[in-house]
Amino acid sequence: MADFEVHLDPSLPAPEAWRRILDLRAHTAVIPLTTVTGDAMVADDLVDGSRFVARTSLGPVGFDDVMVVDSIVPPIGTTAGSARIRKEGRVVRGFIELVVTPTEAGSSVRWRQHIGVRGVPAILDPVVSRIARAAYGSTLRRLLARG
Repeated sequence: MADFEVHLDPSLPAPEAWRRILDLRAHTAVIPLTTVTGDAMVADDLVDGSRFVARTSLGPVGFDDVMVVDSIVPPIGTTAGSARIRKEGRVVRGFIELVVTPTEAGSSVRWRQHIGVRGVPAILDPVVSRIARAAYGSTLRRLLARG
């Protein structure tokens, strides 16, 4: 399994950064070849046990990244928000830990991920980490930039 972290400091208030990152409908708009579906699609509706699927495909060839919210507490006032999301698909496994902390300048976002891709040997974990950090960093910046 590969590990990586992305840290961002948007000028957005923590509740707004949280809302934008966890607007799963927006993930469909910013992640190429991917459609997200689920029983809850916006931050305010996500609860422990919420399930969603990011389907990445090109025509008939693709895979489902199945995810379950293990815990979720939104940021309120000066208190950080956190979410832990488990990946339990056949191709992608692991977990995501998201922490959004209020700051004087807006907020601090920390996205930590432990990821395993079926068929990719552990010796390639450093490569997976670099590629995933770049991809998720770009995605998070695009999500935060959306209104």
